[in-house]
Amino acid sequence: MADLTQLVLERDGGACVRCGIPIQGERGRDWSIHHRRPRGMGGTRKPDSPANLLTLCGSGATGCHGEVESHRADALKSGWLVSQWADPAATPVLVGHGARWVYLTEDGTYADAPVAA
Repeated sequence: MADLTQLVLERDGGACVRCGIPIQGERGRDWSIHHRRPRGMGGTRKPDSPANLLTLCGSGATGCHGEVESHRADALKSGWLVSQWADPAATPVLVGHGARWVYLTEDGTYADAPVAA
């Protein structure tokens, strides 16, 4: 998991994809690797997929992670969450403090269009 965490952090520029602040401090308190398709909705079926993971500041109750969890309808519109039926790799996500829509790839990069499986 450490390699996957590093891959996601590098892809996201070491910053929260929602607000853009640099990630620092303790994981799970100051920042999180967020499952776009929540684990309770099938997010663990492909737990090692970089397309299902985002870097967010805060934890489940604080920062951007808390905002995403508390405002699920807005998070779905922005791609920070995806429904249990959606493929995270085929669902665009807003990154860079709202500056860019991208697709997250299985190899841990951003793409301007969905990558065929």
